[in-house]
Amino acid sequence: MKSAGNHFVPALIAATLIGVAVVVVVFWIKAENSRRAPLPQYSHVGGFQLIERSGRVVSDADIAGKIIVTDFFFGSCSAECQVVSRRMSEVQRLTSGMADVMLVSITVDPKSDTPEALTRYATQLNASTNRWLFLTGEKTNIYPLVQSGFLLSAGEPDNTVSTGFIHSSKIALVDRHGMVRGYYDGLALLAPGWILRDIQKLRSEPQ
Repeated sequence: MKSAGNHFVPALIAATLIGVAVVVVVFWIKAENSRRAPLPQYSHVGGFQLIERSGRVVSDADIAGKIIVTDFFFGSCSAECQVVSRRMSEVQRLTSGMADVMLVSITVDPKSDTPEALTRYATQLNASTNRWLFLTGEKTNIYPLVQSGFLLSAGEPDNTVSTGFIHSSKIALVDRHGMVRGYYDGLALLAPGWILRDIQKLRSEPQ
């Protein structure tokens, strides 16, 4: 006669395998739903008029109808800004050939980040002069744009705490209609891939 223990082990293994299969299916369903679900709408960026590193005036009308990947930085920032800029550079590489996608980097230290300074910064990143804009201007125009349009932080440094300007390390994704549709941790190694995934979602939306 076979003992009960002889039947218990196979039954336990089978139950475990079934449990693992259920978990895999659930995760797959969630991933599929996430892939197919439309991106959320956070905020409309609104109108703006800033100065590009080339010296020309750039407004929201100049990039209307484009999908925009945007970050916020200042040229004298230490490692954090440089990491985010490298993520942006990778996005530029991944979207090469996508004429409907542009990158925009906006300084939060316009006094120091003149068009000439931005040109030097952009050159270090091999930034395209056509697809990657570096914008400066007046603080009175930049800070409200970042805070109200992108719903992110921007401001003067608090010298009691830090010498750095207040800004977010997030990268924002804006659709063809000027609506912010996604935020990504600009310090995350996988951020460019996440951004590319959601750019493809936006490109598939009706224009």
